[in-house]
Amino acid sequence: MSDYPEIGEQYSYPDGTIEVVFAVEDGTVLTVREYPEQELFDSAVADARQEGINEEVANLPSVDAFTPDDEG
Repeated sequence: MSDYPEIGEQYSYPDGTIEVVFAVEDGTVLTVREYPEQELFDSAVADARQEGINEEVANLPSVDAFTPDDEG
């Protein structure tokens, strides 16, 4: 593991959660996290404050835009 996270680094947790580094800028690390079950997500955010919708993320293309086309 390097001293600084790199884009694309993937981390796996014992509960099956996967986290991938999406961006690193000015000491800030943006990640994407995938929970294998809704209950794990609920538990992880139980103490967090929900602050509405982040419009920049909400307006990103759907996951389908990043999935290889079967015909290609």
